[in-house]
Amino acid sequence: MNPTKSSFPVGNNFSGAPDDRKLAVLDVPDYNLIANKDPRGSYDRKTRENLYWIIDKLQVNPVQLTSLERRLLEKFGNANFSALEEKDKKVKLEVARYRLSVSVKRYLKLTALALMILASATWMVYRFGVDSETQREIDMAYYAGMNSLDLVSKEDFEHIREDLTATSLKLAETRKNNVELSRMVEQMILNNQVTENFKYILKQIYRDPRTKYVKRGGQVSLIFNGRKIASYKSKPELWYIVGVVESGIIRVYYDNEKILETEAIFGRAGEETPIGEYKIVNKVYKPTWYKKETVNGKTRVRAIPFGHEEHDIGRWWMGLKKLGDPVKGSYGIHGVNVQKVNEFYKKNFDWRNGSAGCPNIQGWYLQFLANVVPVGAHVNIVQKDKWQSNHQASPPSAA
Repeated sequence: MNPTKSSFPVGNNFSGAPDDRKLAVLDVPDYNLIANKDPRGSYDRKTRENLYWIIDKLQVNPVQLTSLERRLLEKFGNANFSALEEKDKKVKLEVARYRLSVSVKRYLKLTALALMILASATWMVYRFGVDSETQREIDMAYYAGMNSLDLVSKEDFEHIREDLTATSLKLAETRKNNVELSRMVEQMILNNQVTENFKYILKQIYRDPRTKYVKRGGQVSLIFNGRKIASYKSKPELWYIVGVVESGIIRVYYDNEKILETEAIFGRAGEETPIGEYKIVNKVYKPTWYKKETVNGKTRVRAIPFGHEEHDIGRWWMGLKKLGDPVKGSYGIHGVNVQKVNEFYKKNFDWRNGSAGCPNIQGWYLQFLANVVPVGAHVNIVQKDKWQSNHQASPPSAA
């Protein structure tokens, strides 16, 4: 059965095999062989010979060609087929070049990694395996060499010498203080005196890199220099915090025992801390402070990130939600500006008489509470003390 007219080739598309009426010089197998080839394509030797032979047939009999064969001649009249072997060689060359490039890159990466590891190992040995006196001598030798190459002026070299000497003395003093602190804490633990000195311990180990709060199995342990000082369960019902506005104190209870009592700042006149019961709803480290201020008669709220010189709420925010009747505004237990010396006492005793309503405590106690008191714990803000206790705070589970 012959194909319909619509199946014949159109334009330069020679797909499909025409019947004999469309061909005068070529036969159907010839047409099928050349129709969809590329005039600049790469083919094996036998195929190239057949293609050139078909082109010769078209060129020898130009008068007899049908329209379809003339279009074939126009397309392949200047055909220049390349050997498939040359293409294979080019491909192989590109593959080899790529593999070489990958190998070089891998070698460079491995070399850079090895140099980084060597530099890190050298620095680790220098930093932790060499005493401070030897480090100072190494530094002096290094800068002396730089000076001999005129890379460091004599004046700069003397300044460097003085700085290194001062740093060495400071490091020695710091190590001595750290050793004494470690011995003191360990002695307190051994003599079962943690309860009597707990506030002092929290202040001394505040932001010390040897201090860890380890959370495991629903329990938080306070670790210093590898020794456990105390541990607490993370159950909100075991915790209770009382803030006494008139006395300016906050008491922290755990499992019906007072573990901490510390000074606190409450709201000043006109911005008093709302009396009532609360619960802790969140804890944020290095919080953004949203300060309410009046500019040109309009009240606005400005976001001040932690670290800004105007940031005034310390390193932790323990958000509070009032139970029962809600209050306007946002309240939380937080610290004071960490960049200002004695800011807590200045804020407590100056004419402002306190905070903008939030309970404020000192950073070392806040660091402790933020790590051990769980979200959901109960907080009660009262105006006056109903009783005074003279006994010392005692953290549970002292190691």
